[in-house]
Amino acid sequence: MKRKPIQGWLASAVLVTSLWGGTPAFAESIGEEVKLNQSQPEISQAGFDIAEDYAVWINDGENTVTLYDLGKNTETKIGNKNSTKTSPRVDGDYVVWIDEDSAVTLYDISKGKETSISNTSGTILDVEIDDNHVVWSNKSGKGTDIYLYDIDSGEEEKVTTSGKAIRPTVSENYIAWEDSRDGNADIYYYDIDTQEETAAVTLRGNQLRPSVYSDTILYENEAGESTQIYEYDITTGKNKKITDGSADKSYVHIYKDKYVYVEDGDLRSAELGKSSARQIDSFIFKGNPPRTYGNYVLYAKRNSDKVLQLNLYDIKEKESVSLGSVVGEPSQPDGSDRYVVYLSESRRDDAVVLYDTKNKTSQIISKTNASPNHPVVSNRYVVWYDYSKKALISYDIQRGKETQITDTDEKQEPSDEIYKIDGSRLLWMNEGRRPELVITDLKTGTHESVATVKGEPLSIDIYGDYAAWVIEQSSRKATVTLYDINRGRGTDIVKNVQVEDAALGDNFVVWSEYKNNSWDLFSYNISRERTTELLRYTDRDQMNPQASRNMVFFKDNRLSPNAKDFYYELFDAEDGSFVDLSWSSKAEVTEPRIGGNRIVWIDTRDKAPAVYTMAISSPQDDDDDNGGPGPEPEPGDYKQYVLVDLMADGTYKEKMKSTTPDKFVFVFFANTKDQVKLSVEDAIDDLDRFIDLLTSDDLEDILIRIYE
Repeated sequence: MKRKPIQGWLASAVLVTSLWGGTPAFAESIGEEVKLNQSQPEISQAGFDIAEDYAVWINDGENTVTLYDLGKNTETKIGNKNSTKTSPRVDGDYVVWIDEDSAVTLYDISKGKETSISNTSGTILDVEIDDNHVVWSNKSGKGTDIYLYDIDSGEEEKVTTSGKAIRPTVSENYIAWEDSRDGNADIYYYDIDTQEETAAVTLRGNQLRPSVYSDTILYENEAGESTQIYEYDITTGKNKKITDGSADKSYVHIYKDKYVYVEDGDLRSAELGKSSARQIDSFIFKGNPPRTYGNYVLYAKRNSDKVLQLNLYDIKEKESVSLGSVVGEPSQPDGSDRYVVYLSESRRDDAVVLYDTKNKTSQIISKTNASPNHPVVSNRYVVWYDYSKKALISYDIQRGKETQITDTDEKQEPSDEIYKIDGSRLLWMNEGRRPELVITDLKTGTHESVATVKGEPLSIDIYGDYAAWVIEQSSRKATVTLYDINRGRGTDIVKNVQVEDAALGDNFVVWSEYKNNSWDLFSYNISRERTTELLRYTDRDQMNPQASRNMVFFKDNRLSPNAKDFYYELFDAEDGSFVDLSWSSKAEVTEPRIGGNRIVWIDTRDKAPAVYTMAISSPQDDDDDNGGPGPEPEPGDYKQYVLVDLMADGTYKEKMKSTTPDKFVFVFFANTKDQVKLSVEDAIDDLDRFIDLLTSDDLEDILIRIYE
């Protein structure tokens, strides 16, 4: 079909305009080991906080505040994306922070509404919140003073007039702060009900960084040879030293009778009235002081890669607990081109984690009350078994939508681990009264029974238009069946042999068969209907074959001094040769899996288990199911235009330059079953497809979406 000149010009314009974007196409180095980041992204030094239901922080490079629901294990980005923020604080149903224009912003979590609450000119230095009260210090030409905002009444009140007041802290009834009106720093407090100011501690030296809870103020006292923590009781007026020793103590924070502080880089927790303190961690980051609430302590520390990350410590359980998606111990990994999934196991709960190798981001995709097992991924779909529902669950990456696949009311009793996925097809075993193998179309939710089985299969697999399974007929006698999905017909390709596993690749089935006192790999060519020895040696064993496309991944012990010591091999079935890729000599590999263009595994080389992945070939672009740009945005998350209108009024190029190539999206055949979305980034990667779409659709019907 002849291409119209205007469409050729548009394709060229995409290439030229994309140069300003600087966004590289997705690519990985083949054979390079990548350790997945299994914790929160690097946080900025803008501060963090924790309360009963939420924690807040700001990720490095972001302007939004991350609001983390401690009960639901969910994250929400709040705040205007166009302004930088510092000092996020949370209590109850409210979050506050300082905006770049030096204004205090209040965010109502239940209403999803943010409001600027500071009306004074000057520079905001600190902000804190407790219950219905927000306090901050404001620096102006007249000095620095403390202000109080009442959330219920909406009224702002100036608390101090000394011009020397900083670092306010607030409780239900009192505000305390550091005041240097007399030269050195002293501790003052303000009774919110009586509106009276009182000098609490005015000793020699400096009294710094107060933290107040109820009628108790803790602070740092520099009066002696070393800085120690002191306690001031507002009710009795008594002041006493509560820490001792030669080392300096700093950054105290109190909640009820528990408090935390830093000593020589060590984070410690203690209780009022008790002399002993417990060390929580060492070498913490002192740029952001620790915060405590209930039994939890939130603090920052750089990991082995020098990345600043959050840690959450449970004082009662005496251990770190999961904060966010991926702090638990990883297991059961699986991968497919762009995505890796695995199970994150912690004391609080288990969760399915999805890792995007393109964007290098992790997120929990299972719900908080779930009990997931054995996640698998292919293109845009993830599937796992949920023990709490006794059902298989699917997750559509493109739409961010979870769906329950099976239902016990429909007499569907799926196995908790016998299932395989390829694209939008899922092969699974129904363990009901009449055991069967079923293929489910994840797009439509339709089920098709493909075979009744006697007992549990030794293995199953699905790839392209075929499924395969191994059924044991008797002791050491099994049958390998190949099922043609389009024809709805199964064929036994090998019978009455001792088979361990069978897997499907491009036009072949591979299995491990015990023959002549050893396990060897055999292959069945689907188009030729012919069985050959893929690999056969006179001794030793080749076992547990897995396949992906033209690659076969298996265990081998031919070159091991001890026959019990197995290693892993990668074999190109198309070329008939071993692939020259290997793990680091430091690798400690368990649970390896091959899928798509990658191998994933759990590695303990650094003592703590971590998920690793290695690309073994270039990723495959599946037009229909390749995951796309992530969860489908709601209409409010993008602005939509008609392409010809932008070209007619001369704003096309301006609109393209207003965003990044991944967020400027062409929509072809809009609002039809054939709708296709292609970003500028994708168009650059596959220009021929882009031009074909331009040629096929009417120019007047092509839409442009610019995502936020």
